[in-house]
Amino acid sequence: MLILRDIFLFSGFSFATFGSSLTLAEKVTYEELKNGDVITVKLDQLLPTQALLSYDREFSNLYRYTQDLKNMYNDLCKVNGGKGVKKWNEDSQPTDSDSYTCKDKPGTHTDALSTVVVGPEEGILYLTQGHHILSTFWDMPNGGTSVPVMVKVTHNLLGSGDDFWPEMNNDHEVWLVNEKGKKIDQGDLPEYIGMKQLKHDKYLSLVYFLKGISYSSPTKKGTTPPYFELNWALALRKYMKVSDYNLNIPDEYAAALAEAATVMVDIPDDEIIGKSKLTAKEMGKFKTVDSKALEALITGDNTNLNHALAYRLAVKEKTTPKRLLDEEAIEKKKQIQKEQKAKDNSEK
Repeated sequence: MLILRDIFLFSGFSFATFGSSLTLAEKVTYEELKNGDVITVKLDQLLPTQALLSYDREFSNLYRYTQDLKNMYNDLCKVNGGKGVKKWNEDSQPTDSDSYTCKDKPGTHTDALSTVVVGPEEGILYLTQGHHILSTFWDMPNGGTSVPVMVKVTHNLLGSGDDFWPEMNNDHEVWLVNEKGKKIDQGDLPEYIGMKQLKHDKYLSLVYFLKGISYSSPTKKGTTPPYFELNWALALRKYMKVSDYNLNIPDEYAAALAEAATVMVDIPDDEIIGKSKLTAKEMGKFKTVDSKALEALITGDNTNLNHALAYRLAVKEKTTPKRLLDEEAIEKKKQIQKEQKAKDNSEK
């Protein structure tokens, strides 16, 4: 069996298991990886098992990083099982894990780690949990393909050949649905994580923001059902059309969230959600919308929603020609004046 493909190309590559003592010097191969083993890899070694992202979820993180880089290092430490950041400075880099220090030793909190399945061939790792936060690290200006992260092995399917994808499907470790809600083939999965390859699912963004408002994550033995939010997004698109709303306009985004929240709580308790084989009740559906929480999400200055909208607006302004922005501002002003005039007339 070949030694790990990137073991000498990436000096930070290492293995760790809890209860055993695998080390780099032992020249561990993929064949020797067991469930629960923790390995350090670069982001470009990970193949996605879904074709979708909530861009707004990533935008929210990216906005937080622009406000305070400590947030980025805090997330890096959490994702690497180190609880949170302890020390960093202006010379620290996310691509150099030795340039900042976490509160606990990385790998300590294994439940916080993203998970991978060892693929059918040597050197192949499929990411099964962590697509959003790792895509954020991939897409952030000072991140990229070489950001090192610790991941936990959940299955080793090396040598499984033609049985690999059937087994992945059977174990609910792949999501073969596109941004239009249509079924895709495993050959349609992107080659890398990040927004350049994974498509934006607007329903997934609605579901992300509504956690704690119209549903909560049920946990059984400390685990969340596979592709939990993606299943909710698939169910949501049966009952509403997100295309009816312009999500670049805060009021319309708020209206979309209000409709989605109502739709979710109105789904019958015994209806199966998406491809989960679990009922709405088992998937954490609330009986009623938490209207106070929804209002706080929409009106609060420091919410994930407003962070995402602020970042979305900044990206739009950066990429849109000034002429178009000026024209948009003029049209918006005319619309406000028209509405005010109508209001004045009605009060006479």
